[in-house]
Amino acid sequence: MTHYKILKLNNLNIKKYLFKMSQLINKAAEKHKTWINVVNSFGCPKNISEDIVQEMYIYLIRYEKEGKNIWYEDGEVNYYYIFKQLRGIYVSFLRSNSKITKVSLEEIDKQFEEIDPIEYEEQYERFLNGYLRAVDDVYWYDKKVFELIARGKSVAELSRDTKIGYYSLYNTYNKVKNKLKDDLL
Repeated sequence: MTHYKILKLNNLNIKKYLFKMSQLINKAAEKHKTWINVVNSFGCPKNISEDIVQEMYIYLIRYEKEGKNIWYEDGEVNYYYIFKQLRGIYVSFLRSNSKITKVSLEEIDKQFEEIDPIEYEEQYERFLNGYLRAVDDVYWYDKKVFELIARGKSVAELSRDTKIGYYSLYNTYNKVKNKLKDDLL
């Protein structure tokens, strides 16, 4: 067979595959409102449920590309499989959202209103003095490396300029940073 015929055959196979895949996805999409209602039944807000269903379509396409059979023999949608996918995506959404703390701007404004400027200055002075004492206790080399990196010089750039190993500088910086955290907090 010539290369042209092989390419033509491959293109034909690809077209058949894409056509079959689009038919199956279209069959799943026919029940779009049903999937939205299923996700809403989990307690999901309506604006998020649309995103979860769209994510499920992406999963269906991915599994179809991997050659996994997620349809019933007659080509109907496997409701149980889609239900499990939607539930899994929703639970994953809840987990990721639980790690995010949401704070209203009104709460932040209240906190700033409650801060006494004189007390704030005193706290800042105490923190600054503690920081300066902690930095003075550090060996001169460690202090110099920390100050250069803290002022914005990258570890890689400092390593090139001084011919000191990258990891040596990196470890020195982290050692001082952790010491300061322990001393100040």
